[in-house]
Amino acid sequence: MIRRRSPPLRWLVVLLLPFAGSAWAQADMPPRPADPNLAAPAAGADDPDEEEKVRIRVPKSLARCLDHAVEPFTLVGAQPCLSFHKPMYLMPGTYSDRYPGEETEFVYQISLKLNLFSSNVFFAYTQKSYWQIYNANDSRPFRETNYNPEIFYRWKPELAWCSGCGLDLGFEHESNGKDVQDSRSWNRVYFTAFHEWKRTLVDLKLWYRIPEDPKKTPDDPKGDDNPDIDDYYGYGELRVQQRLFHHNHLAALMLRGNPSTGKGAVELNYSVPFGDYLYWNVYVFNGYGDSLIDYNRSLTRVGIGVMLAR
Repeated sequence: MIRRRSPPLRWLVVLLLPFAGSAWAQADMPPRPADPNLAAPAAGADDPDEEEKVRIRVPKSLARCLDHAVEPFTLVGAQPCLSFHKPMYLMPGTYSDRYPGEETEFVYQISLKLNLFSSNVFFAYTQKSYWQIYNANDSRPFRETNYNPEIFYRWKPELAWCSGCGLDLGFEHESNGKDVQDSRSWNRVYFTAFHEWKRTLVDLKLWYRIPEDPKKTPDDPKGDDNPDIDDYYGYGELRVQQRLFHHNHLAALMLRGNPSTGKGAVELNYSVPFGDYLYWNVYVFNGYGDSLIDYNRSLTRVGIGVMLAR
């Protein structure tokens, strides 16, 4: 059984976010007397439908939301501190028809968001890397890394007739940081409408790509790196997450595409918990845009690994 304060998770977060280190140190201090300002266990914690909303006493610190998941769906969470955003996972082995054999890739993703100024505004950062760790002949390179900062306003009004409804309005940048020939990037403004039930989340994200000037020459560092990316990504994506078996298992589906070109992608994640923090994960992707460098190439990827957040 993995202990509640799992060292691997703590070390990963500290490596990624040095400023959160003091928060982890504070979490290891001996128990202090009860503080009325700290969250207490919610009534009905034995009810499976309330299991994911149990509040556990934690120190008041920036990273307290990384200690305990307090919301059923992290994608639409609104914690007033540093918290998980999109899924975080490590997949040591993946199979892809485009990158087989020694080019088999270790794929991992980190994703966190931070509430700003005690408001409804959040800053989020997601990074996904494709590491050819088994490719000794080429010095085990990182083939591709995608960087995705964003800022958004989240509104969860708790309406009587729609208690699980919410809206996001945001701006995001995504790029791979490569030299001109392999550079890929785009900027978007987006609107997201979502609804969460006890076991189900439906999230519809629509975006508008901010236009860029065309390149004057192929080697021009300015201008649009990928003018036809909308042909493959489309103008929105639908995500559905469903909790199964007393909320322990989670099936997550993503669909996106452009109906006018017939191109798009489908992604499926299925995760099962083990220990207090981690989840076994099975991942399947098919279509365009597995990574930015492959935005206009169709591929299939299957992976097995461990999730830190889902």
